[in-house]
Amino acid sequence: MRRVAVREDADPAQDSFLDVVTNIVGILIILVMVIGARVQSLSLSSEAVASPAMTATVEELTSLAQEATSVEHELAELETQMATLAAAANGASMGRMQLAEALAALKVEREVRRAAVDEETALSAQQRAEIATLKEAIADAEEEAKTLAFDEAETEEILAYPTPIGRTVNGDEMHFQLQGGNIAYIPLQELFGMARNRAQRHTGSISQLTNHIESVGPTQGFALDYVIETQVDRARGQILVRSREWVVRPQQQALGEPLEVAMVEGSAFRRKLSRITPATTVTLWCYPDSFEAFREVRAELYRLGIAAAGRPLPDGAPIGGSADGTKSVAQ
Repeated sequence: MRRVAVREDADPAQDSFLDVVTNIVGILIILVMVIGARVQSLSLSSEAVASPAMTATVEELTSLAQEATSVEHELAELETQMATLAAAANGASMGRMQLAEALAALKVEREVRRAAVDEETALSAQQRAEIATLKEAIADAEEEAKTLAFDEAETEEILAYPTPIGRTVNGDEMHFQLQGGNIAYIPLQELFGMARNRAQRHTGSISQLTNHIESVGPTQGFALDYVIETQVDRARGQILVRSREWVVRPQQQALGEPLEVAMVEGSAFRRKLSRITPATTVTLWCYPDSFEAFREVRAELYRLGIAAAGRPLPDGAPIGGSADGTKSVAQ
């Protein structure tokens, strides 16, 4: 009777069960062999002596032999079943191994996923931190923009002139022309002096002077056209000669100095101002293209404490006056 081979990787409980069965089968086989030998010896001796007791013994032994054969078949079936059980145990062991491998793979996959989740969580946290930083930067930029929007505008100094209560100019006047951004001195007093000298040198009759247009100059870039008018003061026995109307004509374009040059110390404009007395008024004849220059010159005159009078003129209008006209008003 061969021993049933058992796999080393089988369950220890199964190994113990197989050992018990194998031992029982071995004992039964030994008994059968002993009984068989005894039966054979009895059969040999039965030929000489046959008795009823012996016959019963033989029958009993025969029955035992049959039972042994039956047991051997059962043992064979048990061996087959044990082989099946061993194969099933082997399959179960393989299944356990596969299950263990699958479980290990699942653990590895879980660790990988956990690492990926941790990395994603860290990246998400970093992104949230960056978003928070960007939001804070945007909020700071918006606050700065609001601050800049409500910043105070650049302060521009505005000179506060006295209350514009004007006074008629009865004293000395110094005249300047503002045109094309230039300022030019008008030698009006000098031209009137030249006109008086010419009238004094006149040798004809008084009637020849009346309503007669005369011209003097040019001097310093200007000439004077005027109309003579005579009046007889019978009470005093005097004849008064005066200019009824006069017009100053510039002899060329762009007379004088640019304003930025005129405002510098040592300029012709500054030299003229240096000869002004406290009773002198500066009259500015201003054309539309030089109103800004007029404001700057007036501000400088105010700073120097010099009275200023403005005479705005339309484009193309001459600088002139008449005996019936108005005098300058200084502020």
